[in-house]
Amino acid sequence: MDLRERQMRAGDRAPAGLAARIRRRERLVGTVVSVPDAALAELLCERFDFVWIDLEHGQLGARDAQVMAIAARAAGCAALVRLPRPDSELLPALLDAGVDGVVAPRVDSAATAARLAGRLRYPPHGSRGVAPRRASSYGRVAEPWSTGGRPACVVQIESARAVENAASIAAVEGVDALVVGCSDLSLDLGVPGALDSPALLGAVRRVERAAAEAQVACGVTGALAALVAGGSTLFVYSSDVRIYASAVDDAVAGLARILAEREGRRWRAT
Repeated sequence: MDLRERQMRAGDRAPAGLAARIRRRERLVGTVVSVPDAALAELLCERFDFVWIDLEHGQLGARDAQVMAIAARAAGCAALVRLPRPDSELLPALLDAGVDGVVAPRVDSAATAARLAGRLRYPPHGSRGVAPRRASSYGRVAEPWSTGGRPACVVQIESARAVENAASIAAVEGVDALVVGCSDLSLDLGVPGALDSPALLGAVRRVERAAAEAQVACGVTGALAALVAGGSTLFVYSSDVRIYASAVDDAVAGLARILAEREGRRWRAT
């Protein structure tokens, strides 16, 4: 295989796939990954369009993100990584790890969004550096800036201020999607945990309208009512630990029913 073929193959695997699907506003469903285990991540990835590798809440680091991204690709799933904060110093290493996109929490202004978007692009359009790492097929792609791929840029709207600024944030060049963090936004709006409250759903609708006007995608985390009734196309469903905990609870409850039925039959027989 010559260098050109390698570059084309690397381009096919590049972040452009997820970013393009987000920009087309395809319906995509993912979940949050916080447990540092590649096999468990792969198990989840087989059922979702993307996973959201969480470096904001939990103990995962840049090395874990690369392992999870490899597991996701093995399962045919895209890998987003949520930064600890929008200006995180981990961003260059995470981009070189070959993730398909980044999620920035608590983006309250267009200026913050613009700084993030610029860090995802190579010069002259941004400030991203070049390195022979996984993102460039370990250096096999001689000119990674020319393959047409760039990581998806997703920003989270998690405060009343961010809702107020949603239109200007959505208009930032390079932003692909606004995702409403419903739990945190409910706290900021004074309706903690009320994910079906009129105040929260109204805020989600406002963000959706801002995203639609800017022709970028919109999504929600956690609030099913907001997804079903609105125009969001990205849905972050639950998290790995919640899914595992629910599976354990269901399994134990099912076993308890079987044992109770067996004990009941034994008692009736005697």
